[in-house]
Amino acid sequence: MRACALAVLATAGLAGSALAGPSDFASLVDASRTFNDRPTSNLSFGTDFGAGTVSIVEDTYGAGGFANRHIAWFGDSGGSGLDFNYGWSYDMTTKLQVNQADNVGQVEAGFQVDNFGLGFFGVLTGNGEIAAFGGYLQFHSFGTGVYNVGDEVLLRMIYSQGGGENDSPAGTMEYMYNNLTTASGWVSSGALAIGNLEGGIPSGGLGLHGVGAQINGADDTLGAVDVQFSMIQVTPTPASAALLGLGGLVAMRRRR
Repeated sequence: MRACALAVLATAGLAGSALAGPSDFASLVDASRTFNDRPTSNLSFGTDFGAGTVSIVEDTYGAGGFANRHIAWFGDSGGSGLDFNYGWSYDMTTKLQVNQADNVGQVEAGFQVDNFGLGFFGVLTGNGEIAAFGGYLQFHSFGTGVYNVGDEVLLRMIYSQGGGENDSPAGTMEYMYNNLTTASGWVSSGALAIGNLEGGIPSGGLGLHGVGAQINGADDTLGAVDVQFSMIQVTPTPASAALLGLGGLVAMRRRR
């Protein structure tokens, strides 16, 4: 897959506080084997911040338990994971392609969040579902059969800060996808109130964000996966409206 340049977008006209967080995204932090129930697997895990790509290729899992999970966290200029603050309204996108998911129970690939436990928004190859769940992420499913192994899909999350710390609802989250292979166009959940957490989101924030994949139920010797992320973009809102037009245009021009 041809590498596409990573874009960390900022809008000069925004207030300084709006630019305080997502614009600090300056690295990708390796967190391969976050789950490591198959520790002898053959893993090739690569990140390239300049190209905006993350590659996860794994096979020959060997004996073990439930799942392996590999994540590239969004980091700062010092190479530490960037802890997204409650007030950092953001808009992030990536292009994802699961090229292979052979002899495994399921590959869950997409955005990863570490807050109130691990959260996820992306594709589930077992039934072709695109869904969000876990952590502080409001649950949403776009249904099953909307993704097939080999499809190129754009994923997008837009978080908007709520009225204040510990408010409920604690802001909103909008999930979007665009299956470039099936030409679905952008499909949106709409802005969902984050109201499923007691007292809303506490002071300190939203935790780590990144991209990655969890491989469930791999065959000891025949299991094999190939997951590719590209076009990783992070921008502070309210620049979101501009990003949708840009992201769609860039995606269509940069398809393989």
